[in-house]
Amino acid sequence: MSAEPSYLISLGHRILRLLSGVLIAVILLLVFERIYLIDALLVIAAGVGVSFFLLRREGRAIGSLKNYFRAKAGADNPANFTPSREQGLRATEFDDTELTELIWTVSSAEQQASIAARNLMTDSQYRHEILYNLPLPLIILNDHGQVSEFNQQAKDLFGHIDIGKPIAFIIRNNMVLEAVQQVNQGYVSTNEAQLSTGFSIKRHFAVLISNFSADEQSRTAITFIDRTLATEAEKMRSDFVANVSHELRTPLTSILGFIETLQGPAGAEKQTREKFLAILHQQAERIFRLATDQLSLARIEQTEHQTPQDECDLGMICNRVITSLQNQAKKAKIALKFQPPEAPLIIRGSQDELVQMVQNLIENGIRYGRPDGEVSITLTPEIKYPAAPKMRFCCLEVRDTGEGIDKMHLPRLTERFYRVDKDRSRTKGGTGLGLAIVKHIISHHQGHLKITSEMGVGSVFCVYLPLS
Repeated sequence: MSAEPSYLISLGHRILRLLSGVLIAVILLLVFERIYLIDALLVIAAGVGVSFFLLRREGRAIGSLKNYFRAKAGADNPANFTPSREQGLRATEFDDTELTELIWTVSSAEQQASIAARNLMTDSQYRHEILYNLPLPLIILNDHGQVSEFNQQAKDLFGHIDIGKPIAFIIRNNMVLEAVQQVNQGYVSTNEAQLSTGFSIKRHFAVLISNFSADEQSRTAITFIDRTLATEAEKMRSDFVANVSHELRTPLTSILGFIETLQGPAGAEKQTREKFLAILHQQAERIFRLATDQLSLARIEQTEHQTPQDECDLGMICNRVITSLQNQAKKAKIALKFQPPEAPLIIRGSQDELVQMVQNLIENGIRYGRPDGEVSITLTPEIKYPAAPKMRFCCLEVRDTGEGIDKMHLPRLTERFYRVDKDRSRTKGGTGLGLAIVKHIISHHQGHLKITSEMGVGSVFCVYLPLS
């Protein structure tokens, strides 16, 4: 049905409702013969004409409103939909004050609704962006303990997470689930728990759980804060304190015991006294080396984030260290072999730290080498390192002819106080911190360390340092 007939029918219905009282009165007058038929027809015709004239504007206004809301209802986004000129409301077409005010009120309400909808969509998008770009894994649960929202970080952490999935199917830790349940059921508003994930590589998280309301419904937010580095640092600190205590206790116990012996009758014997004093000197040197190495390690760690800016000649450093260690090598019957590079090998670094690094590596070769063996030091001016193919490196290689190291020990050699053979290391005067210091110095210089070893043949320590 076209718009015009529909409009006329609707207008006819309104005229009939308006004239219903007049028609009843005319019919009654005809029944009681108080009026003639021609008079009744004239009255009805006049009433219809006047009503049509009066209702025409209201009909047009109602038709405009109907077309307007029909167009809005059919749009994909009604609040933001703007009807065409034929579908829109035009208050200027009507000179009636009430109609104009009605149309203006409808238009104003629509504009306010459109603004509110746009703001709501903006807020929703804003919340969505915050949720999905939050650097912390976040899961939001409904009041039934099922996932209602999550971000990409949570997906990366758990993998098997989906909307509507119970949280118990995602987190398999009873303490965390109990903490979540207490918040989700309203016993507490916030809670906290600890979660560890992974098998070969452990990750540790602080789990923060809080309750909030959205759309008049209760929600539970679960945030995961990665505490792996802090946990590992705390474990390292505890292990370090325990190791230092153990390392100090052994020589101090020996020192106290020998002092008590010397204070007794045995101290009067010259031979016994000289023997015990030599041991006391050895143990005191061990404590001194331990304290010195620990201070060096602490100092390097404090400046590890600062890139060294001085220029150093690595060849000259190697010559200097080898010269200072010749006597120690002769006592151990180890030959030191070094062919200096033809041209200065300049790198950017801290000379004191590089001297300590080269000294620790060569001392290790001397300390754990076999008698009549050798320690060869080689400098390669320019070499590629596979992990950083775009950078230019030089390579310092220290090769010994010792007994070699089992492959199972290689990944842990640079840990503090880690020793392959503890008794042998202490006998040789090692503190267990030498390679840890080397690792931190190399890291400070943005370099890399590669260790290879073969049982019965010896070990090779390759240090890759970026060229200046």
